[in-house]
Amino acid sequence: MGIQDISDETGLSWSYIKRVLERLVEEEYCGFHFEKVGNSWVTWKDREHILKKMDDTCSRFLK
Repeated sequence: MGIQDISDETGLSWSYIKRVLERLVEEEYCGFHFEKVGNSWVTWKDREHILKKMDDTCSRFLK
């Protein structure tokens, strides 16, 4: 899913969504992997880790 798709679905700014994704990359969020491919971010999760709850995500704004 592209950042623009998330922005359109949530009404959040592209820059805010990008900051959240970049913060997750910097924190090496355990169990999630992020990679920027062109204008999109690809994310996947490991099944080997228990995932901690994130304080600030965009998913709560999805309809």
